[in-house]
Amino acid sequence: MWVMTTGEAKGSLHFRSTGLMQPSEALKFRPDIRAQLEDIKNQGWKYLFIEVIGTVQGALELENTPFKISSFGSLRMGESIPLNVLQLTIGNRSPAIVGTPEVKEFRINICTKSFPRAATVDLAAGTVTYIHDPFWRWERGWENDKEKLSEAREVQEVAAWLLDVKKYKLIEPFKLERYQELSALFRELPA
Repeated sequence: MWVMTTGEAKGSLHFRSTGLMQPSEALKFRPDIRAQLEDIKNQGWKYLFIEVIGTVQGALELENTPFKISSFGSLRMGESIPLNVLQLTIGNRSPAIVGTPEVKEFRINICTKSFPRAATVDLAAGTVTYIHDPFWRWERGWENDKEKLSEAREVQEVAAWLLDVKKYKLIEPFKLERYQELSALFRELPA
């Protein structure tokens, strides 16, 4: 069965949406994240935006707004289930944001001289989601390879700043015990 109704809508439509946000929009509502980005730049590093996810509540005022409601009947396992679709023609009007948007994730890569992804951090959650292999997968015996040691120290500097100074948390599969073991080993190595 299929039914279609058209008319004009009046009143307010309120909605809540979670999805991708522009970093510039998220920073308007999270000065603490802006400060964290400045801290990263002050360390002499750069950053790349990876993904910013937020939740926004909005409202749209409807005044003689054309609408169409379509109702489709569908069968699923022998049941008739109505599927209703509302279409509003709002033209170039934008919904108004109601309240303060919530920034759920603000993931960036921290870039060093040699690595565009020395570490990945979710600044909204205060978590480290990735530490680059030259440090994280360090093996005894590599200290004799000057290039490997230099690369590992570069990444280790970022990891130490994030975990020891800024007190971010590691997420799976990274383990704090592994980080502490590697940090102790690097303290033993000659500079």
